[in-house]
Amino acid sequence: MYEFIKKLVKSIVPTSFIRKNDKLLRLFVSLSYRGNAYECNICNFTMNKFIVLSNGNKLCPKCGSLPRTRRLWQIIEQEVSGKDILHFSPSKSMRNKIANSNPKNYITTDYEDEFEADKKHDIQAIDEPDSSFDIVICYHVLEHIPDDKKAMGELYRVLKLGGKCYIQTPYKEGEIYENPEITTPEGRLEHFGQSDHLRIYSVPGLKSRLEEVGFRVNVLDFEVLMETRFGLNSSETILEAIRHR
Repeated sequence: MYEFIKKLVKSIVPTSFIRKNDKLLRLFVSLSYRGNAYECNICNFTMNKFIVLSNGNKLCPKCGSLPRTRRLWQIIEQEVSGKDILHFSPSKSMRNKIANSNPKNYITTDYEDEFEADKKHDIQAIDEPDSSFDIVICYHVLEHIPDDKKAMGELYRVLKLGGKCYIQTPYKEGEIYENPEITTPEGRLEHFGQSDHLRIYSVPGLKSRLEEVGFRVNVLDFEVLMETRFGLNSSETILEAIRHR
């Protein structure tokens, strides 16, 4: 129901109005969810339940954060203060959280104007100096990129020595699946799961490609055996790619 209403509103109301009044709209939605059973670690809202989306993800009714966002914040919360950070396609909730957590420099970027951001960098040619950032966040971006290896090289280039890039994409078992001959939205939806995706990574395949451009990669696997207060996914994988030389 939430997704249907959201889609209906977006088809009628201008995007500029929604963005300008997003905080007020979400505050209105959240009123009926107030309680103490669950908590969002992004906006600190406590609630009686999350909004459960059709794919099973639990959405915060107050700030709109997803489980992957709340998990990422658990990982980087102690790393943000005083750091130079580059964030691709940031959700509004995470952008506000990081911006208010005392980073030294926080640059947001989104090439397709889907998210509010400071810049419009092409990840295949990032217009930032070498060795500029302590942390780069690249969530659900690489599967959209034609030359993903070039993008990975750029992520490596803009990181400082010892810097970390946190990466997540959809995954499948086995090998990476991609086919440059599949070019229609319908074909990409059928083969890759979304009309604007160009491939589906496997965890070993993505790890290998990142290592090819120089990264040392830690695979962070998370398993949740029972429901958590923060509404995290039961199974999740994040790649921590470190520039070590």
